[in-house]
Order: sequence, then C-alpha cells, then structure tokens
Amino acid sequence: MCYPVCMSQVEFMQFLQSVKDDHPDYAPVMRPHKNTAGADVMIHLPQNSWDYVDWLEGRGDIDFTAWVQHCEQTPFDNWPISKLLMYWLWLDSCRRHRNGLETFSNVLPEGYDAFGEPANDG
Repeated sequence: MCYPVCMSQVEFMQFLQSVKDDHPDYAPVMRPHKNTAGADVMIHLPQNSWDYVDWLEGRGDIDFTAWVQHCEQTPFDNWPISKLLMYWLWLDSCRRHRNGLETFSNVLPEGYDAFGEPANDG
C-alpha cells in the first residue's frame, strides 16, 4: 500500500477509504487513546493494524497508549498521528520478519525489504 509522504488527517482518512474496497481489512476503525493531557485522541487505523496492536499488547510487547503519547510529543513532518502510528506498526512488523522473531502473520509486510534500513532498526 503506497501513500503520499505528506498528507493531512483528512487525506489519510481518504486514503484508508479508497483502499478498503480492494482490501476489506483496510476498513478504517477508530479507537480513543489518552494523550499526555489525559484527553481522548481519536486514532484511525485499518482493522488489520488494530489486530496487530491487539496481538502486540496481548504479548506485552507494547503499550499502545504510550506509543500514542510518544507520537504526540515527537511529531514527524506534519504527519497525522494515526499515519505515524501505522508506520511504526509497519516498521515493527518488518523488524520481526527481518530478525526472525515471532510474527503476527507469515505474510511479509507490503514494501518489506529483507535487508532493510539499519537506521530504521533502532
């Protein structure tokens, strides 16, 4: 799934809506998560991303609310927080495949590179 680097939240939601017809697991789902001020932030991700989040949290590998708060405190290039979180989930999946760790799915993430970018493997 390729999408433009710079996009607003509206453009990100339009992207998710545009791919769901061909990829039903990309239907956007909203879940609230607390930001650093304790207010709810509406995170919109495809259902398959939420399935991955649930798997990671169930294993104790991540605290997704902590990820939301970190993204809030360290924004990147005007990306909407949902897009940044979706990217982080993709990176996590790539790292798991690349490093031979347990994965949510045997299907390689779209755009996966077996050699990867060492700078992204932090």
